[in-house]
Amino acid sequence: MAILSVGYALYIANSYGSSDFQYSPTVLFKNKINPYEYFLYSENLDKIIKVQYPVYTHASFIFLFIFSLIDYEISRLIWSCLNIILAMMSVIIISKKAEIKNYETIILLCIFLMSTPFRNCIGNGQFSIIVLISYCSIFINNAFIRNFFIGFSYMKYTFMPILAFTIFLKEGFRALLISGLFCVVGWIIFSIYLEQNLFHTIFQPIHSALKGFDNGLARGDLFTLLNKFFYYFFEFNFKFYSVVLILVITFFLAKQVSKKKDPLLIMNLMFVINLLTFGHLIYDYLVLLPTFIYSYKNLNFLKAKISMSIVLYFWFGIRFYERIMMYVLDYQIHTPSTISMLFNFILLLVLYLINQNIRSNSLLKSKSY
Repeated sequence: MAILSVGYALYIANSYGSSDFQYSPTVLFKNKINPYEYFLYSENLDKIIKVQYPVYTHASFIFLFIFSLIDYEISRLIWSCLNIILAMMSVIIISKKAEIKNYETIILLCIFLMSTPFRNCIGNGQFSIIVLISYCSIFINNAFIRNFFIGFSYMKYTFMPILAFTIFLKEGFRALLISGLFCVVGWIIFSIYLEQNLFHTIFQPIHSALKGFDNGLARGDLFTLLNKFFYYFFEFNFKFYSVVLILVITFFLAKQVSKKKDPLLIMNLMFVINLLTFGHLIYDYLVLLPTFIYSYKNLNFLKAKISMSIVLYFWFGIRFYERIMMYVLDYQIHTPSTISMLFNFILLLVLYLINQNIRSNSLLKSKSY
């Protein structure tokens, strides 16, 4: 089943998929056209394939530049294969750090490869696996190398706030600067290459993301729910204020996370907080992999069983429910309903709370923490 899932993901990516692969914007950048300005201000978007909108940081174009030198068909094949390899590496790295046995790692890998988020991520040409493998740098002992490579995840900046706050609170301002090196240098190279002012280009990724991201497809997060609430009851656009509020909340959550010692637990909690606070589509839920493995490691505890069940719901249950509604009950689902968003948000909140102290309420006798 895992092989079939990988094969199907590859088929989607290299036929009608790869709609989020940043190939088009990178080609525009290579041709000295600002991809953000082209997307924001052009009346005709013929140079953008499907919905390959430039919604990531400037450094993403430096990171993907080599793909712009290759034909699109070959590029998306390489990108999809590379992401599959990195996904498998992520499972192996995290399982090894969790001291999971080899045969159990194979089982966990197969479950992960069969999940809807993994298949969607590969099929859409998404960046989420790059974020996942970047976060695996948390296990590196050398502080400079660890923070530099974990900062690659900033390219998809919805994953940035909790990580940046946690690094700052746990390791200080120098470590935070190191983590931002790649994206800052990428921004500088982007601006110099296009011969544009640094201050002119700095906020362009945010403006582009606000235009390109469809909040209606988010699965259940505080940002989306706050905006729905204020718009429904007060007809008020709360986006700016909600971002500020959520950043404040994220900072206080980061204070809790920064006190933890176990790198796997820290990685686990940061990813749950990411999904809990800012809008993410179903493919981003593959970052619950550390939560899944951490829960499996502690499966003799009641909270771990609940945690693992919640992850499996996000990986398999959501899509199963939607298929039943659409094909059995003939109910059309174009976007997640507010009720389902609220339900998913509550599940993520529960996931965060129980993973903070998962080794309690044991069903079986076990060693103390």
